[in-house]
Amino acid sequence: MKRGRLIQYMLTRRLGGRTYLTRIGLSSDVGKSRCIDEDSVLSIEINSLSESQTRKRILLLIADGMGGHNKGEVASRVAGQVVATRIIKTLMSPSKIEPNSYHTELTEAINAANTEILNYATTNADCEGMGTTISIAVIDSNQLHIAHVGDSRIYVINKDEIRQITRDHSYVQELIDQKRITPEEAKNHPQKNVITRVVGYYSEIKADVSSLLINADDFVLLCCDGLPNHVEDEEIKRILLRNPDPQKACDELIALANSRGGTDNISVIIASAKNARRDDPY
Repeated sequence: MKRGRLIQYMLTRRLGGRTYLTRIGLSSDVGKSRCIDEDSVLSIEINSLSESQTRKRILLLIADGMGGHNKGEVASRVAGQVVATRIIKTLMSPSKIEPNSYHTELTEAINAANTEILNYATTNADCEGMGTTISIAVIDSNQLHIAHVGDSRIYVINKDEIRQITRDHSYVQELIDQKRITPEEAKNHPQKNVITRVVGYYSEIKADVSSLLINADDFVLLCCDGLPNHVEDEEIKRILLRNPDPQKACDELIALANSRGGTDNISVIIASAKNARRDDPY
């Protein structure tokens, strides 16, 4: 298992006048049935100070490469690099960024990644047909801005609920939307791995983008489909709530998915917030 070291952030977020400690864990594992890890996982914090105004912003990204022998790991890596390079410029802005600006920047970054992967495949014959999902979350104070293509997922989790805030771009999700199958039937559908939107495969791509407010006790979780293929939503919630260390929660989730077959690569990022205390061991 490839583990990300626990990244600790002191974010001064004036939510109810309090200060919160935000921590991030990330892990990726090849799984039990794959010989190569095609996922790419990224976490970046940007701190900027201008005119005595401090701003802290976090970028989280998961890309699940597809193509097997057609270099899915290359597609996911290129997508992560292109998006990060473009979004960092936005995150360094000394001024407040409106949701619509985030939507535009995230959409353009994904389009740029799509073009870069297509160009790469044109000049590297062994990469023809590669592609990747991508799920991006930007945390800016108490706002969460997301962009999404494919069937990787973003969840917001707290003691009351686990809520998937992305919609899978998949054939089985379309069947669910059409009420031709139930969510339970989708879990074992023979075509559950067929996705309907991919970065780097078609000349044009449409990303879903949105923004929402998050609370100080929320977890933000990004994962590839290797996790929900084996671990139920309520199990994810339970593991997060009993683990104050997000890195341990990532590792436990991946271990559980592997214990149930690990039929795909498994990658997870978790960002958590809590009351910051002087005696906090982290």
